Amino acid sequence: MMMLIIGNVRYPVSMKKIVPFLLATARLIRLPNILIIILTQFLLRYGILKTFLFSGDGSRMSGLLDFSLLVLTTVLIAIGGYIINDYFDIRIDHINRPDKLVIDKLVSSRTAIVLHLIITTIAVLVGFFLAFHIRSMSFGFIFPSVAVLLWLYSARYKKSLLWGNLIVAFLSALVIFILWLFEFLNLRLDPTNFSAVLSNFKSVNQFFIAYGLFAFLTTFFREIIKDVEDLDGDKEYLCKTIPLTIGIRKTKYIIAALILVTILLLIYGQIVVYRMDMTIVFWYLLFVVQIPFIFLIYKLSVANNKEDYHYLSNLSKLIMLAGILSMQLIAISI
Repeated sequence: MMMLIIGNVRYPVSMKKIVPFLLATARLIRLPNILIIILTQFLLRYGILKTFLFSGDGSRMSGLLDFSLLVLTTVLIAIGGYIINDYFDIRIDHINRPDKLVIDKLVSSRTAIVLHLIITTIAVLVGFFLAFHIRSMSFGFIFPSVAVLLWLYSARYKKSLLWGNLIVAFLSALVIFILWLFEFLNLRLDPTNFSAVLSNFKSVNQFFIAYGLFAFLTTFFREIIKDVEDLDGDKEYLCKTIPLTIGIRKTKYIIAALILVTILLLIYGQIVVYRMDMTIVFWYLLFVVQIPFIFLIYKLSVANNKEDYHYLSNLSKLIMLAGILSMQLIAISI
């Protein structure tokens, strides 16, 4: 038993209640995914933008406070999306993952909706504050648009053929591209700084497109893998996911094809970085990303139950994380 002190009053708090609550909260907000979003945007700022666009001089970059607010806004929008997704998936999750249910077990449905609205509202307000700061109000409308898209995804498109997978993949890539857009609009405010780094845009654009495409493809085939994993609940509630529409065998072919496309594009990227004398990045991508991709295809070929596809989903996330971590190697290779 531990004591929670508020003012001069001591309240007994049982660790048996705190630990399950913290774990449930981490599941509700998808803490690992949130940490990946934060890591991605920080690595993009200091690994790619600072290195290539600003030639190591951070004085021309957006302020740390503004950048932190952008990360906060991105994270809050994502958390709001996860909460509303769980809200609409209550019945399906009773079948697919009953041991991981949070809403209706530890948090009521009404509380979940209120949390979603509060978190999303804060995110949108901060987003418009940033838009006002960089004098581009159209930038602010990205955040309510994404929030609406996440609602529509959870309420409708997640259960439809292909659209749900594409939306999640698009939003995953948007985590990368929104940082580039923000930095570009901020840089535009100072014509002198803008002109000074204009010649560096090409290199930065290439890296952002590469990582954005990597995020899109890995998220896309991971979402299809998760559809196979969640087949029982989706079937019960008449969802029109890819495996339910064309069967598991053909779905495996689609997943394998997407992985192969990712591998081929990654090979092209490796050739580019090798020609830029970033040999450490070349070998890192080969051993830490490419070989796991090949192993992923093998495990996909022999997968035949829910546990196998859950393993494939987690492996896909680890490979995505490994790819993101290569940004730091790019920075130190210059």
